[in-house]
Amino acid sequence: MENKKTILMVANSDTAANGFLSLAESLHNRKEIRFVMVCHPRVQIKVVEEKVQKMGMDRFALVDFGEKNGAGEREQADRNYQYQRDSLWISLGKAVGNTLRIAAANRRGKHGARDIIKSERPAIILLYADNKSELEKFFIFYAKRKQIKTVIAPICFSSIAGVLSNPTNGFRLKKGEALPVSAKIVRHISPRAERCSGEERVFYRQPFAEIMDRLMGYYVPNPWVQGSLADIVCTAYPEQYDEIERELGRDNTKGRLFLTESVEDGVIIEGYRNRKQIKENLSRKYGLHGKMTVVIAFSERLQQWSRENDLYNKGLIVQSVLEYYGEALVSLHPKSNLDENRFLEEYEGCRIAEEPLRAIIGAADLVIYGDVSSVARWVEWLQTDSVTYPSFSMQDKWTKEQIREFKEKLALSVNAESERTLPELERRVDFAEFILDLL
Repeated sequence: MENKKTILMVANSDTAANGFLSLAESLHNRKEIRFVMVCHPRVQIKVVEEKVQKMGMDRFALVDFGEKNGAGEREQADRNYQYQRDSLWISLGKAVGNTLRIAAANRRGKHGARDIIKSERPAIILLYADNKSELEKFFIFYAKRKQIKTVIAPICFSSIAGVLSNPTNGFRLKKGEALPVSAKIVRHISPRAERCSGEERVFYRQPFAEIMDRLMGYYVPNPWVQGSLADIVCTAYPEQYDEIERELGRDNTKGRLFLTESVEDGVIIEGYRNRKQIKENLSRKYGLHGKMTVVIAFSERLQQWSRENDLYNKGLIVQSVLEYYGEALVSLHPKSNLDENRFLEEYEGCRIAEEPLRAIIGAADLVIYGDVSSVARWVEWLQTDSVTYPSFSMQDKWTKEQIREFKEKLALSVNAESERTLPELERRVDFAEFILDLL
């Protein structure tokens, strides 16, 4: 196999892994291409292995970046960091400890990326993001040395407002609270790292880690958007395209920022064209007998949300849908725990789909989903009937009023039910073809 046909994909999450699998699926007929996916420790690699086996991809290799390279350790340290005002000696001790820990993790990560690139010799490297300051930075560092193109794949929509609104993101202090010395340094050397959100000042990440990365050569000029480091940025969302162009400037994005289809759009189109066959397959597999294929697409549960409340609300949503439609397929987010959601199948008529959402949404007649979700783009594109519920309502148990409002929407969807004419879908640049041209 010629090395120029190897595509290296760096997955820092289950969402990224799922997206890259979709790309590989769309290129499965290209025998001259080999895929290598490098997985961050938080990726459920066994699940990915099972999906690869089901796809029958014999040209797909998985590499576990591993705890030994420090990726998992660093991510957890950044996320759980809580600022405390300590005495001078304690602060100095923490500074020394963090310096040693971060420097060691960066060295392990750098050597791990170097060894993988040297071994696989990729023609191109695909990234989920280049602003995360995680394992991607190591691959970008060596890719630039080896003149290997790095491309951000159009997998998921993210925005500055979305990052700021999630309280688990970033290093946060109240506006009236004094900044620690590390944050003052970051504000001076990297002014773009700080944003305001309501009554809070938010730094994209833990300031001390930001300083260490800067000293070790891993500087991200604008961490709030994609595109500071990668050679090419692709997005399927016009609003994200506009935000990146606005943040980085037209001169810095010209010729390297592209609006394409997402990595999953090719699979969705195929499912849409073969919706009749897919509907029949789903009916046989899950014992569905109704004329409508109803899909409930649940989003990822945010870290600070109660597991109990989230599952309670999911149960209410499923029961409500079954009252009006009798049966439904539940599509879980790639990060969801399947076992904890199994109880949903105890409701008669509910089945949890094994297939990823991209493989079945083209056959759906009705989609139920949270209003802050990338699913919205697919629903609008396919012009599929839908019912939404407030995404952030999932953090607390739904009240009787919320249940009533949701059921009213379901009732309206039933009354609006009719045979629809399938639209001719407008298509953008196919991302798989885009990558083939780069190769």
